[in-house]
Amino acid sequence: MTAINSINSYSAQTTGTQPKKEMGKEQFLKILAVQLQNQDPTKPMEDRDMISQMAQLSVLEQLSNLNQSLSAFLFSNQKNDLSQYSNMLEKKVTWTNPKTNELETGVVSGVKYKDNLVYFQIGDQEIASNAIKSVELNK
Repeated sequence: MTAINSINSYSAQTTGTQPKKEMGKEQFLKILAVQLQNQDPTKPMEDRDMISQMAQLSVLEQLSNLNQSLSAFLFSNQKNDLSQYSNMLEKKVTWTNPKTNELETGVVSGVKYKDNLVYFQIGDQEIASNAIKSVELNK
């Protein structure tokens, strides 16, 4: 039994399922390490085989990084999608002014995202969305 087959056989026995058809980078690295440990020093792996495997590992790593970046981007867009705040345009809102601690009112003329928070443009002020106390519905 070759080293690769023994890894697959062991994996199938320990999980009680069929071996996976897709290989992750951890499995690839384990197989590569087993191959290197069990190769005959008098017959080393051909250079092109090693280069091919290293290229596959590099591609696998890049795809993994791309997947993580894309997931993070999609999550942040869902969380901070400005289009969900577009219905606030032209609405009269009330907020507490952090400097005077008094309630103020104004009409929302714009929406922007900065510092991981949504801000409403009201006159010449930018009011954080979490400072809004009430919204007057259009009649």
